[in-house]
Amino acid sequence: MLPKIPMTLLLRFTASAITATATFLFIRRIRREISLSALRRQIREALQPLLPRPPSILIMGFRSQGKSSFLNTACRALASESDPILLLRAETAPPGAAPVSQSSRIVRAFVADPGGAGVEPVAVDLIDGPPLPDAAGMTRADVEAAIVGTPAPECVILVFRCSGSLKERAIAVKKLTDIASVVRERGLHVVVVLTHKRVLRNMKQTEELQREVAFRARTDCVYFVENYTASPNISIHHPTTIKNDHDTNFTALSIIRQCVEFTRLYRSHTTSPKSLFMSSALATSAPGLNKSMSRNIDAFRSQDLLK
Repeated sequence: MLPKIPMTLLLRFTASAITATATFLFIRRIRREISLSALRRQIREALQPLLPRPPSILIMGFRSQGKSSFLNTACRALASESDPILLLRAETAPPGAAPVSQSSRIVRAFVADPGGAGVEPVAVDLIDGPPLPDAAGMTRADVEAAIVGTPAPECVILVFRCSGSLKERAIAVKKLTDIASVVRERGLHVVVVLTHKRVLRNMKQTEELQREVAFRARTDCVYFVENYTASPNISIHHPTTIKNDHDTNFTALSIIRQCVEFTRLYRSHTTSPKSLFMSSALATSAPGLNKSMSRNIDAFRSQDLLK
């Protein structure tokens, strides 16, 4: 027969377990906040040499892939917002037949600095470009038209949705090669962001999709992120509320940090003496050779960046 345990001892064990759990959760939350603050500090330090002109990051992709939602997510992570209400910097819309905007929107996202009173604020310009045409009918000219704009992009984020029909996803994945080629011909780097990861059933599907996307886009910069979006359970009594997620914030900040580094490389290359000499030669060449030399210079820049 089991010995009878006094009630007071059980209560002490329970209180100790609750205290240990609360302490563990508190320490984990503090460590996560420290990691996010450190990443924001790295972004601020990387942006200092690029002042006074902030990096221009183009967010592009097909329709209903999560471009605007990622922009809102990145702004929330950079600004270290913790309010339960999601502030929208770019319009989002569910999939459907409604018309979409064909103009780009530029959002200046400032980086939070809790201990930086009196320090000059730094920011990045996130460009929410119009959606690309349907993947089945998209051409290289469509991609080139999406990249052209003011300000000129210095890095490209390609947003791709994991959900949807397998046929549509397969067609879109195959088009990644053409999109990445056009981007690199202009000397730019591409970062691929995969949204709606939760629809993937297991880790095997996730790894297979990541490998295929990396192979098609010819880049190792492939990230999975769950964007902050409005909840489907909408209440008429109060605005939609959300809760911050550490993984979402950390991934969004990591993507922006990588884009800032790509922007630094792009600027250092375009302002190098070799690049200036080639541009001068192009300006003084015969009019009939301008187009051919321009293609050669773009190819030279792309090869030089990939070394």
